[in-house]
Amino acid sequence: MLKQLKTFKTVYETRNFSQAAEQLFISQPTVSTQIKQLETDLETTLFTRNGRQEIQPTVSGTLLYEQAQKLLETWAATQAAVHATNTITPTICRLGASHTTASLILPPLLAQLAPLSDQFKFEITLANSADILTQMTQHHLDFGLVEKPLVTDHLDRLAFGQDELVHAGQLTSPLWLLREPNSGVRHYTNAYLKAQNIRPAQTMIIHSNQLIADLLAQGIGQTIISKHVLAPEVPVEKLSANYQRQFFMLTPTSIKPALKPIQAKLTAYLQTWH
Repeated sequence: MLKQLKTFKTVYETRNFSQAAEQLFISQPTVSTQIKQLETDLETTLFTRNGRQEIQPTVSGTLLYEQAQKLLETWAATQAAVHATNTITPTICRLGASHTTASLILPPLLAQLAPLSDQFKFEITLANSADILTQMTQHHLDFGLVEKPLVTDHLDRLAFGQDELVHAGQLTSPLWLLREPNSGVRHYTNAYLKAQNIRPAQTMIIHSNQLIADLLAQGIGQTIISKHVLAPEVPVEKLSANYQRQFFMLTPTSIKPALKPIQAKLTAYLQTWH
């Protein structure tokens, strides 16, 4: 009946069986058959035919058109309401990563999370470790991946993996490429410079490990950086065990129940990362 009403409505509005068939993507005989069936069921004539193509609605046809509009609108609203009950609204999951962890860990980690995108809406933020901590404490992030052993109330830490920092680049260059003051790498760089009694004659502060790595690959400057982000041709000098560091995942002590499956998946993956 709904299909017949939709066909009737289109015929009424076009006043033409052929045009109605084109709009509905069905054949003209199908349109005629549906209108005849509707007239039989209602025991009335819906259209008068004044010529080969010209038609006019009868009084019954006009009344049915008014009611059909209401019925079809009600049905559309009902379909939408029923569909909405089966629609899953994705849970927002906000993951923050330091630049180093973003380079080393995020690509394969996000590949692990991608199949869950129908249930979770993932938002990824890159920042230095201190900024990640701040955003975690302000509840702007749900998970944080950092390379500094940061500690604060209401956040749990999971240590995972290890990274090796090296002295890299043109080791006699006067130009030092430095990360911003609050980054984990800058912390180790400052310690190295102090231990070696080095006061760089030239510095360039760059908020990106990848950009620093690209400059080193072009033979520009020197720095302290994770060996894992370097191109093979970049000269490196190994450092002491003091420059071996762990990564950490930060999570709220009281995590949202909806995010516990993500926490479990992150924990399982990161514990195997090395």
